[in-house]
Amino acid sequence: MPVVRLPAVLDPATAGRRRIEVSGATLGAVLNDLCKQIPTLRVHLFDPQGALRRHVICVLDGYTRRRLDTAVAPDDEIVVLQAVSGG
Repeated sequence: MPVVRLPAVLDPATAGRRRIEVSGATLGAVLNDLCKQIPTLRVHLFDPQGALRRHVICVLDGYTRRRLDTAVAPDDEIVVLQAVSGG
């Protein structure tokens, strides 16, 4: 099963879970399964239209991926990152 790794900034939404096994053959399916397992993540990852939020970055095989139709293999690891800004 693919694995999603999450940053510490999402700990409040995930109760500290940072490594979650998911199912799905595309990035969109994987992220949707992740949100089924942890519903509080949906607002952090997706905008109201269902697209990835601008500040969300998914890294798969060492490359940034934003297309939800990107293929995911059963042994892949997806790292979800959120841009953090401030002043």
